[in-house]
Amino acid sequence: MPVMIKASCLPGLFVFALLVCSCSIEITQPTGMTSSPPVETIPAISPTSLLPTTHTPVTWSHLHLTGRLVYISNTTKDDIVVANTQMLDLTTGDITTLFSVPDAWIYYATISPDSKVLIMSYAPPTQSNSSSSRILYEMSLDATGEPQPLFTLPTPDDRYTQAEWSPDGQYIYYVHYNNKIRPEGQLDPVYDILRMRYPDGQPEKIAENAFWPRLSSDSSKLVYISIDPASGRNYLFLANADGSNSQKVFFSGLRTPEIIDAPLFSPDGQSILFSAPVPGQSYQPNWLERFMGIQVAKAHNIPSDWWSVPVTGGVPTQLTNIQTINLFGSISPDKRYIASLSGEGLFVMDLDGSNLTRLIADPGVHGTVTWIP
Repeated sequence: MPVMIKASCLPGLFVFALLVCSCSIEITQPTGMTSSPPVETIPAISPTSLLPTTHTPVTWSHLHLTGRLVYISNTTKDDIVVANTQMLDLTTGDITTLFSVPDAWIYYATISPDSKVLIMSYAPPTQSNSSSSRILYEMSLDATGEPQPLFTLPTPDDRYTQAEWSPDGQYIYYVHYNNKIRPEGQLDPVYDILRMRYPDGQPEKIAENAFWPRLSSDSSKLVYISIDPASGRNYLFLANADGSNSQKVFFSGLRTPEIIDAPLFSPDGQSILFSAPVPGQSYQPNWLERFMGIQVAKAHNIPSDWWSVPVTGGVPTQLTNIQTINLFGSISPDKRYIASLSGEGLFVMDLDGSNLTRLIADPGVHGTVTWIP
């Protein structure tokens, strides 16, 4: 899945076709990745019904992992895409479906630091095949109620995605764009990062031409990707939590990625991890993207790897050699591991990219993963 699908109309069958097309790349980490068998699937059901629980063997027990992973996945039922938000218990292997809805799409999900509230960027069924209005919804993580809009949509053309909590729980950071507003000569809309004090603060813009916001563990620093409207090239930026003192993170060396996605801070705040293809790779839109006229932020559709660079800039270090798509990471509560969602499923690795171990082999996962206690 791209960083965001920039199209106002995406029929359900085309969504499924895009999902299938994006999940054909095998993970080939040479360091001996451990794989788990596929999870037994149970058909997703209505969000108003009793939601299912499945189980996968805990083949990673030697790692002594604790906590839970909340992630997005898709299944199909009667040729209809069913969007799910699911939670994997790393101790038991139980997978609980927190939210499931047919003929819809969940773009992004984030969990409050107290592990009580789930916020999703979500296009409900009545909108997913028409205006595709991506709004931020909140619901209890115990799935006792229906998702409720976090705030009112200003116009039908406004979109909200990539929501992230600050670790102190005070703010929600998110990306906004208007699907109809494009500067002259620019194909893409303008993406801005905003934040609001939770639960009822007023939105404030803190970065322009920017997306992928993530906060440092002490909530003092913000990392994000900024896009050059003229060239379409993206850059890594570091700023204070309120968007002030924004500075570009300069890369050096011969192996400098030109396309950057999904940044996050290392636990000590001294490095930034990010997804990027190996330098020299170029993006070619697939047949569906050309047919639908879909514009994408590119690295999420190119076989990529995890990289690291100091917050002060310098030579980026390639952490993995997995060549997969849709990479998105979350640091474990004990700050020892990274959970990574990809086009092939969920896996976990050490902070330096070693000991890559697959948890769930499921090409239906996409979007985001959050590791909670």
